[in-house]
Amino acid sequence: MNGQNGGYRPRTAGERNRPTGNGDDGVRDWQRNTWYGPAPLNTNPFDEPEDAPELKESRSEHVNQHVGDFWKTPDQTFQGKKELWTQTGTGTRPAVKTRKARPRILRVLLALLLVIAAAAVVMRFTLFNVSEILVTGNKNLSAEEVIRVSGIRRGDSIFSVNEEKVRDRIQSDYRLKFDYVAKEMPGTVILSVREREPCCWLTYCGIMYVMDKNRMVLYESENPAERPADLVEIKGLEVRSNTLVGQYINLGNETQQSVFTEMFLEMKVQGCIDRIADVDLSDTGSILLTTRDGYTVWLGDRSNIHAKIRSLLLVQDQLIMMEKQGGTINVNNPESPIYTP
Repeated sequence: MNGQNGGYRPRTAGERNRPTGNGDDGVRDWQRNTWYGPAPLNTNPFDEPEDAPELKESRSEHVNQHVGDFWKTPDQTFQGKKELWTQTGTGTRPAVKTRKARPRILRVLLALLLVIAAAAVVMRFTLFNVSEILVTGNKNLSAEEVIRVSGIRRGDSIFSVNEEKVRDRIQSDYRLKFDYVAKEMPGTVILSVREREPCCWLTYCGIMYVMDKNRMVLYESENPAERPADLVEIKGLEVRSNTLVGQYINLGNETQQSVFTEMFLEMKVQGCIDRIADVDLSDTGSILLTTRDGYTVWLGDRSNIHAKIRSLLLVQDQLIMMEKQGGTINVNNPESPIYTP
């Protein structure tokens, strides 16, 4: 031992103040400034010798005062906590916790969904905008007027075009009937309508009312010169109410009402409204017509009106070929019509 330590014998605490006989006080150079005793209060235990000041920079200046977030958080020790460990070769290490990875995956999925939603919104309100509106079925009204009534606007999303709402707007205009709405992606809307066609007129209280085949008043006039020459004059109707434009004229006689509807439906289907000058419905059991070329036609009652009008047209064409003018045509029995000059 003496050989290894160079003859040095460490002195005890009681001997440190006594010099040795050989002039060695028993203290090495690196021990001469060592302080023995209790640590001074409010000193930093991490103060380092001047030859290692960089160690001080990484340590807290307030460790003795317990200042900082670390000391404010309760139960910061690992006592009572369960750590997950995995075997890695010959040693052990803490297992990689997957709980932190789950929020990251959720954030990625959420961001992806937001991107998809944003792209869908952009496509909905930019790519699929109404750029063209085509109108079919209009005759007297312009396409711009029909579009205005429908409420469809260029630049709107094509997905916002609601067929039910468009139908209600079209039907609210007494001049129009709704047919359908079609969409052609990405931005074309086809709007099909039908205009109410005037087919007859009557005079009531000195005012002329022009109606369609359903008795809706399309317009009125007090000027006799404005009577339409190509429409059928209705005589003998018992008008009760609703004579304003856009209203259905209400008749006091229900039989007249049904005969009127059936009569003009057949005349429209068979395309002969322009060949009939007037219809007299004052007696629904003995219906009379007058053609524009001067024939008086007796239909009898309301039965089998389709066949009676068809028979009338065939007889009229035959009389024209025979160069007959005027007279009476009896089609009460449509299979055996009778012509009387």
